[in-house]
Amino acid sequence: MPDLKSVESVYLVLGFIVPGMIITLVRAQFFTGRVRTLSENVVTYIALTVLYYGMAAPVVEYVLSIREPGRAKIFAWLGLIILLPTAIGFAFGFLGQNDVFRRILQYFKINPVHAAPSAWDYAFARLRGDHFVMVTLSDGSTVSGVYGSHSFASSDPTERDLFLQEIYDVDSDSWKKRSEQQAILIPSKEIKHVQIWNPKGV
Repeated sequence: MPDLKSVESVYLVLGFIVPGMIITLVRAQFFTGRVRTLSENVVTYIALTVLYYGMAAPVVEYVLSIREPGRAKIFAWLGLIILLPTAIGFAFGFLGQNDVFRRILQYFKINPVHAAPSAWDYAFARLRGDHFVMVTLSDGSTVSGVYGSHSFASSDPTERDLFLQEIYDVDSDSWKKRSEQQAILIPSKEIKHVQIWNPKGV
């Protein structure tokens, strides 16, 4: 890592690490929200930044062409280093979450490693709207309810807890609301497996 005590080193970090870091951070919000530490990822950030500058060459050329100091130059640099990487990270995250890149590669008989680090992250990151879930607990009993916009599935690999916004009673495959809405938090150690249904299919 460069010595951040000098102004030149600060510019070096801003120019060659921050864009790649922003792309990675924004993209991660579509999968797990987690990124490794700076020391672990610094090479990735630099490589991603170099690739980014290659993709954004016309913008880079325009920003470098601004000679006079002022607001225009400041905003141009902010756009190059922060705003455009944010937009690219958002696009990468959206396309990756919807398996666009993966499907394209698979069309050409290439089977890449999936971007989502676990089946848990993959399943819950792709849910849209309300879904019925049935959680089988470690003692064999079950808890059923709705996983929706007010529910939560932990992205922490060491604590896969699950919060369901509303509990349902299930009787002979019939899902019934309780008279009073109740939510439930299920610790990871109690979860054996989870079944998920689209409401239209129940």
